[in-house]
Amino acid sequence: MTYGYQGLLVLAGFFLMPFYLGHIGQRDYGLWLVGTQLLNYLTLSDFGVVALLPLETAYATGRAGGSSKASDLPDIIGRTVRIVFYQLPIVFLLAVIMWLMLPANWADLRGPLAVALLAFVVGFPLRMLPALLQGLQDLAYANGLQTAVWILSTLATVLMILAGWKLYALALGWLITQIAMTPLYAYRLWSRFPEAVPHKLPPLPWSSARTQLGKGFWVSVSQVAQLLTSNTDNLIIGRLLSPAAVVPYSFTGKLPGVLGNQASMLMHTAAPALCELRTGESRKRVFQALSALNQAMLTFSGLVFCEVVVINHWFVDWWVAARRYGEQYGGLSLTLAILISMVVRHWTTTTAYSVFCFDHQRRISLTNLCDGIVTAGSCLVCTAMWGVIGAPIGTLIGACLVSLPLNLIAIARDTETTLPQLIAGMVGGWFWRFCLLIAGAIAVALRWSPKNPMEAALAVIAVAVIYCLVMLPNFLRAPLGNYVRPLITSFHAKITALHVRFLNLGTERNV
Repeated sequence: MTYGYQGLLVLAGFFLMPFYLGHIGQRDYGLWLVGTQLLNYLTLSDFGVVALLPLETAYATGRAGGSSKASDLPDIIGRTVRIVFYQLPIVFLLAVIMWLMLPANWADLRGPLAVALLAFVVGFPLRMLPALLQGLQDLAYANGLQTAVWILSTLATVLMILAGWKLYALALGWLITQIAMTPLYAYRLWSRFPEAVPHKLPPLPWSSARTQLGKGFWVSVSQVAQLLTSNTDNLIIGRLLSPAAVVPYSFTGKLPGVLGNQASMLMHTAAPALCELRTGESRKRVFQALSALNQAMLTFSGLVFCEVVVINHWFVDWWVAARRYGEQYGGLSLTLAILISMVVRHWTTTTAYSVFCFDHQRRISLTNLCDGIVTAGSCLVCTAMWGVIGAPIGTLIGACLVSLPLNLIAIARDTETTLPQLIAGMVGGWFWRFCLLIAGAIAVALRWSPKNPMEAALAVIAVAVIYCLVMLPNFLRAPLGNYVRPLITSFHAKITALHVRFLNLGTERNV
């Protein structure tokens, strides 16, 4: 369901972003892109408590051997509920301050942002419900509801834009995503996991609150770092250049962003299972799983790189109807900078989850914070010097100088391996193949670009086939091969069984 939802976003994006651009205007749409990044900063007001809830739920489930046996789970949830409601007045105050501090030349954003901020405050405690379902690993249902609410909010947004509501339509659509499915989330928890739901809120002594806030603090630090690394580019470009300059940057990076997010989602989806695995398996077993996930992420990341390099120019021009709305493609250099940053960040993501799952929450939080500060500063300087291409270059600088080396050193120590052995296990066999493939993709992009959807589809298929053939030996080699080969065998067995059943059914009909 997670990947289906992302696929739906990709398909809908073919229509929605050009539709928004045409009906709202480039400057106002750029303002909204900046405004959504401001909303992301408001999520820091929970001090990491809600973000920690899925992991705490997974830890309790892993210790007890199942959610039905986790006797301490209702207390964990009840204490979290109390803390979140105590935080609600702080969230409201921060929302008001954020609204009052908007620059004067962003006046058109004030009204719509007020609606979005109100939606955030109302939905602040309601975020615990999907977080609990994630921790209980009821992912199909949770992501299915996410898909349903996205469809509902998108249809409502389109109708309101057609009615002439412009930025208010986007804000009201965002409000729908915050609160629409709350009754269904609650019903699922009460019906499927009644043993996890507290019948009454337990007392919250200061010692328990301090412990939970202490854990959440380090998660909150990581969230600050995440926002600094991935949610400052539009703000910096909008402030240093102009809100209108955010639009071509966003369009150029949309395809690598959406496709690359699939790889990052792999680690996000696996996080509760990894935490549960850590409580009941050896470090060698956990390291094997993490190495396999790293290989899978980098393999997919490389495929995205090669595909986007070849088709991104045509895709952006076709997507936004360049003849109607003007050239919105930022160029091959910007595309390459975004893609290189994406691949390095994917590797950084895997190493960060590895350090976190080895219970170094404070270390990974401080590492990520330093990375975020370096990234934001580098983006600011590089954007001032070189324009929009400075944003992805700044992100790359932060990853290479801070997160990647520090995380690799920590993992090598925890797994009792040397740094060269660790790097070889993570990228060995993949890196030289990747370099060979991207050199070919860049050579093609410099000389040729698709001219219509048919040529683009053929190019995508050709690149995918070549990429898979080159990467296949690495894909089947341990540690990733330890997971892939059984899946292939199982899939083959199911296909064979269906074929036999079909033949038997034909025989019976003939008889």
